[in-house]
Amino acid sequence: MALGRRMEGKWDDAPQSLLDNIREFEITLVSIRDFMITATQTKWINRFMAKTSIQSAVLEYDQQLRDAAMSFQVSSLIEIHYAMRGVNSKTLPRITEREIVTSPMESLEELSSSLSGSTLDCSLSSFEHLKRSGDSFESSVSSFSIIDVDQDGLDESQPPEVLQFTEEEEFLANIDGEMDEFGFRRYHQSDVLIRKANRKAVGWFSGTSEAQASSQKMTIKRYDGQKDLAMKQWVRDIKTLRQLHHENLPQILGYSDGKTSTPFILLASVQCRDLASAMQCLTTRGLADCTGLMLKTYRDIASATVHAQQQLSLSDSEAQDFIEHATYSIDNDNNVIVGLPPPREGWVTARSYGLEESLAERALQYLKELMSKEEASLHAGSSKTSASLNKYKQLQGLLHSLLPRRQEGPALSSELEDLLDDADEDNPLTLRALRALSIQQSRHDQTWHSRAPVGTLATGDYGYIPGGSTDFTDFVRLGNFLEGVDGHGIEVVGETYGTMLVRSGGSHGLPQRQPASPFLIPGGLECWPVALPPRGNATLFVHHETKLSSVNDAWRLLIAHGASLVSTHGVKPQDLILVTRSLRIDDHQIEDWHPPSPLSMLGQGRPPVPGFGPLAVGVPSFPQRGGFGGVTAFPQQGFGAQVPALPSMVYLITSSQPDFTAYITDDHMGRPRPRPTSSTSWCFSCRSGHPVGYVDYIQLDAEDVES
Repeated sequence: MALGRRMEGKWDDAPQSLLDNIREFEITLVSIRDFMITATQTKWINRFMAKTSIQSAVLEYDQQLRDAAMSFQVSSLIEIHYAMRGVNSKTLPRITEREIVTSPMESLEELSSSLSGSTLDCSLSSFEHLKRSGDSFESSVSSFSIIDVDQDGLDESQPPEVLQFTEEEEFLANIDGEMDEFGFRRYHQSDVLIRKANRKAVGWFSGTSEAQASSQKMTIKRYDGQKDLAMKQWVRDIKTLRQLHHENLPQILGYSDGKTSTPFILLASVQCRDLASAMQCLTTRGLADCTGLMLKTYRDIASATVHAQQQLSLSDSEAQDFIEHATYSIDNDNNVIVGLPPPREGWVTARSYGLEESLAERALQYLKELMSKEEASLHAGSSKTSASLNKYKQLQGLLHSLLPRRQEGPALSSELEDLLDDADEDNPLTLRALRALSIQQSRHDQTWHSRAPVGTLATGDYGYIPGGSTDFTDFVRLGNFLEGVDGHGIEVVGETYGTMLVRSGGSHGLPQRQPASPFLIPGGLECWPVALPPRGNATLFVHHETKLSSVNDAWRLLIAHGASLVSTHGVKPQDLILVTRSLRIDDHQIEDWHPPSPLSMLGQGRPPVPGFGPLAVGVPSFPQRGGFGGVTAFPQQGFGAQVPALPSMVYLITSSQPDFTAYITDDHMGRPRPRPTSSTSWCFSCRSGHPVGYVDYIQLDAEDVES
């Protein structure tokens, strides 16, 4: 452009030699322009894939431009010297073979490096020659001038355009060479031989196949489907797996070079199947083996999750998302392999439970599914149970006592880890060892809950239910541990508490639920104050509970005496039951039968009369004069305005004795009211429903008494 401006108005009378030099220089400029136009019309993805070749071409064109400029300047100088031959021949220096000549281009570069902010403009006769004489150099520079660049045409207010690329485009653009920066190889499609598909794989591993690459057996995962989504998932999995190095996570060995129609990644060879199908073995294995399998499953999931949390810098909430949305498979060595969860961009999850509970819930999910299927197979309403269901209940309770709890960290205890690692064919894992460890850590607090007849069972009773039933109506009592010497170390705790539902008179809405607490009065009786609204009613649920202070100690006691009780009474170990808690619930309904007051009956259903009180009947409400301090002596609501009635206090008297009959009175010390007479003003009633009984119990398994 600068050359074109210099030649404006000079093309017609310019020397032919100058025009020839300009046309030769123009050929290089045109070739550069054509190359840049072709590059700009190419898609960005293709330019990124040809990044190396484009850079080489730009460097080559830069060198061609320098050579063309050098040739133009030298040719011009030759023509100038030839045209000026004989002129000032005495004053111009003659170049000999011992002299070194530098071109005007090199002189300009040296000068411009020391002059910032200006542009060096040199005439055609400007050149620097160094005359060598002996070991010294004499430098002389012919004329040059410095001019300022015109900045009017530059708009500095607009920043240069910044091109935005997607994550996938940037990833493909950086693919250069056979190995990436993490040491993983990039494979061409022809380098991989795909073999049979893994039809048993599910979740993240679905669609994987066996493959062979670099004379090595691998697993290939291909990303089919919509191209944009497949490419995005492919890039995400590569970036994630390159940071994960754990035996319970997929191990990436390489990936496609970005030139294949279907992207893929290569993984360490593994044969995966669904973890849920592998858990079907719980139906046939013993309780100790099932416990060991579930604990190892939890350990694998927890170890993989903790590693992913550390490597990917996940918070606890993000790690919980990872657990809940990942897929789980098992390999031929019974190791759990955790597949990557699908991306969930823009999601924020809040939970009221911790990471340990999420891990335990994930590991126990398969057990809960088996329990649901077993319960569904039984007849609805039947009290019969199955051996499998009993085993699942025992397994669930034992796992809850062994797995970490909130704020304890996701790792298993070191004692439990040692117990699992030491187990082998010669030294199998036993139920007694697992229970002993849980009891030693004071964590074995699992109980079961059931309905029971009122007054037939007491805390500390042990016995069995014949026929494999769960109906405590048929419970056969064999004794009570609290009556023997061995049970004297266990403390029994009694507690009485209640809940009250109160409804106002004439109200048809939901009753108000209130906690209720009694106070003791002489005779071992319990007095419950009840604030009853006018013409209202209240239902009081009284809970009488006795329980062993430590369920963990109850398990210790039952396991210690289980073998002797089985041999003494001739019962099966899995039928032996110990009651740890008994509960009786009585409900008492109290009502107020007082008739409504006459004032409250006046004006019911009538709209208020203007100038009269809201309940006035033909009586005007005269205005009240201001009282002392300007305050009215009476409220301006007219004659007949109601003041809210206060609730009536009634006292319910109960006892923990099963044969006691509850009653109500107006005396807080529990003194009964005299026999009603025709003139009495006592208009309250109380009726009691049928009591309901419940028990909590623990039960042995057959493996608890095995030698």
